[in-house]
Amino acid sequence: MNLMVATFTLLSIAGGANRWETISTFVNNLCKQDDPRSKDECIEKFNQVVNAPAAADSTEDAETAPTNWTEEQDKLLQAGLAEFPNTMDKNERWASIAEGVPGKTKKECVDRFKAIREALKSK
Repeated sequence: MNLMVATFTLLSIAGGANRWETISTFVNNLCKQDDPRSKDECIEKFNQVVNAPAAADSTEDAETAPTNWTEEQDKLLQAGLAEFPNTMDKNERWASIAEGVPGKTKKECVDRFKAIREALKSK
């Protein structure tokens, strides 16, 4: 369920006025729960998943340690993921995404995406 919410969010147009209503409708139609999720519950669940600490690797050094991300940077990363399709050349895609996220490098954007994806897989 968490994977669906996050995946659908990343695929949605960032900042859309009715984005969370659309997501809650999608989740409720797909999962057919007895107690449907409201838009606020979907937002809360998404934030729990995104803000969950990634599994720490004991061999991780300062160079590969996760960096702090602001809510605005996360939104810009999501917007970049929606704007630049994964059919693009990987280096070109991630460079374009990173250009839209102030204060973050291409590597930091890729690492953030991978950390979120791994957190979702483990849920």
